[in-house]
Parts: sequence; structure tokens; C-alpha cells
Amino acid sequence: MGQRIAIEKWAENLEEVTIGQWVKSEGDTLEIGDILCEIITDKVTFEYTIEQPGTLSAVYAAEHSVVPVGYVIAFVSEGGEPPDEGIGELNERLLAEHQQRSEPDLELDLEAILGSAGGAKKTRAVPAARRLARQAGIDIDDVAQWLGTSDRAITVEDVESYIEQAGGADA
Repeated sequence: MGQRIAIEKWAENLEEVTIGQWVKSEGDTLEIGDILCEIITDKVTFEYTIEQPGTLSAVYAAEHSVVPVGYVIAFVSEGGEPPDEGIGELNERLLAEHQQRSEPDLELDLEAILGSAGGAKKTRAVPAARRLARQAGIDIDDVAQWLGTSDRAITVEDVESYIEQAGGADA
């Protein structure tokens, strides 16, 4: 009888792992103690070793893929039997459930954080333009209003023009 190689929950806070490099390929003969692949968690990287001899019949997780606990990453057959038919469906269900759990439950009020449409909108400006305006005692919003455009970032040249033509802080 074949064996499913699934990601086990060996730590209380383990929810997912990353599959590193596969050492063995489909069709390879496996002996007890052979390294199958590399498993990467947030805290440790280790080599998954085979506990039962057989043939690697199927690989279900690509290198660098992130899979949840319970996910079947491979199937090892003993006598050439095919992998279980339900593995694909099981893995899809586990991935879907994991993605739902991983989505944040936060509902952010972006208007409150960023300001409402009627509130103050932050003027876009390159850092050097902000610095020049600050040194000249000019509000960067005044430069933007003087230019009459809000579709691009204020540049150093814009601030210099404002100082020359509008009189800068005296305007």
C-alpha cells in the first residue's frame, strides 16, 4: 500500500510551510533515510527524510510553493500502485481553507485614515522640492494651488518658479 507524504503540524503555531528544493524526482526509487525534499518554516529549514521504501509516484507541490498543514506533497508507492484519486481535491480544499484563514479580517476605513474627499489631500512633491519650500518658508500646498495642477508631483523647478514669480512667502 502506498503512502501519502503530508505536511504534519509538529508545532502548535505551524500553519504553513514552503517547499524548498526537491532532492528526488517522480519515478525515483526511495530507500529509508533518503532525503525527499527541503521543508522551510518561519523558524527552521530541514530535510524531509523517507521512512518507508518505495517509488516516488507523484509530486504535488512545486519548489518554492507555500502549502498548509495537511497538504499532501507527494505519494510513495510500494508496488507500483497509482496515487489516491482524492489527493488533488483534498489539496485544493486545504489551500482554499488556508487562504480564507490567512485573509485579514480588518476592515480599514481609508477615508478616516487618509482623509475624506472634502478633507485635506496631501500634495505630492519630490523630497527636494519639499525641502526647498520649507527652507523658503513656503507651504507646498500653496505651490500646488499656484500651479493649478494636482495630477503630478511638485518639482524643485516648480518651487523655484513660485519663489521667483509669485514672491514666495510674501505672496
